[in-house]
Amino acid sequence: MSITASALCAETLKATMPAASFSRSCESHNQDKVSLGTLAARDAQQIVTLVRKIVAIHLLAAAQACDLRKTSKARPHLQALMKNIRTVAKGIITDQPMDKDIENVARAISETDMFNLPDLLQEEVSYE
Repeated sequence: MSITASALCAETLKATMPAASFSRSCESHNQDKVSLGTLAARDAQQIVTLVRKIVAIHLLAAAQACDLRKTSKARPHLQALMKNIRTVAKGIITDQPMDKDIENVARAISETDMFNLPDLLQEEVSYE
């Protein structure tokens, strides 16, 4: 999973190249205005998709660590998030492909309220 996350990060960085770098003159060098807005928008969409997968990988790794340590019950916010993660991806017991779990968690990030923990987030936190 770390190799996959690293590869996705590299692909994300590659997609951050400014679209304006690819501007070309046209009409016998009379015009240099080439609309690159759609190209930039597609790149941004691809970046969001890749970052979602990277976050999914990190969440799956963190969830596995919580399962192994069995300490999430002491942390209500973490326990609620763990419950949400485990509704779309089960814990890992044996060596197995992770592609479906990554896709399921990535989809849950974009299509559900996975991080919406309203009862728990209403608490005020003091940093004094």
